[in-house]
Amino acid sequence: MKGRSPRQALRPLLFVLALGWVPFVVLWAVDLDVVWVAPSALAFLPYAVLGTSVVLIAALVARARVAAMVAAVGLAVLIVPRAERVVADEQPLARGPELIVATSNVLFGDGDAEALMRLVREERIDVLALQEDTPAFTARAEAAGLSSLLPHDAAHPEPGARGTSVYSRYPLREIPPADGDLRSSGGVITLPGGTGVQVRSVHPPPPFNAQYLDGWKRRIAVLPGPADAGVPTVLAGDYNATLDHHPLRRLLARGYRDAAEQTGDAWRPTWSGSKVTTLTIDHVLVPRGVAVEGVTIHHLPGSDHDVVVSRLRLPR
Repeated sequence: MKGRSPRQALRPLLFVLALGWVPFVVLWAVDLDVVWVAPSALAFLPYAVLGTSVVLIAALVARARVAAMVAAVGLAVLIVPRAERVVADEQPLARGPELIVATSNVLFGDGDAEALMRLVREERIDVLALQEDTPAFTARAEAAGLSSLLPHDAAHPEPGARGTSVYSRYPLREIPPADGDLRSSGGVITLPGGTGVQVRSVHPPPPFNAQYLDGWKRRIAVLPGPADAGVPTVLAGDYNATLDHHPLRRLLARGYRDAAEQTGDAWRPTWSGSKVTTLTIDHVLVPRGVAVEGVTIHHLPGSDHDVVVSRLRLPR
């Protein structure tokens, strides 16, 4: 009796690997965020797309038809609902002033303050939301021209990861965070001509262990709605969440849009955990009536997060 060929021997393994997308779809469809493993795994859904693509190619080469079909179905299920993230959306007709908002997690204050202030100048940033802002970083930013560039603030630098701040070119009236929100700061900014907009710097803790899971969900849930302050609200920061995570999806359902998704840039990673691990967890969320005219991503030396710069057009 002839033995099985290498291709035949490989087919059962390919079939098992072809099913690898199923847990990610289940995690996306069913809120299982009662254990930290669920959101931790769901964060890597983009890697399931990559892995399923590799399996599909291998199955085609090995002529493993069943595995190829399963992998093809998986790719369709994973990609089709997210295809809009690479397509620019039509924007609302907004005739108000332009507002350029940037968000930057400066990694326990280790980010390059001079490089960030240089970016503020070059991109003409109006509002800068910082996470993990520390007194040492603030001092370096001040030396690099922070007060002259963005003289108004709702700044709360703290040692470690808890500091959040908003720095503005225009007058800012600080609004305290809601009860249970320990990691956001900001307020209502009055632009020339009198247009008002609330901008908050957002930084819920990561859900990647049991200790922080509840805080991650709660601090996203208590963030203000898009018009709770009586003016449009922009939420900018490190959410420790991708667009697939349930808490962020619920926040978007309250009337927000992700700025990068509106411009077709939502697949671009903003955080590098290592040379091979990247995720998109930094977001600028805007109300539906605000037009997104552009989003750019910039490397910040000294930080594992990139700077996200969003050019917005407010309603009149």
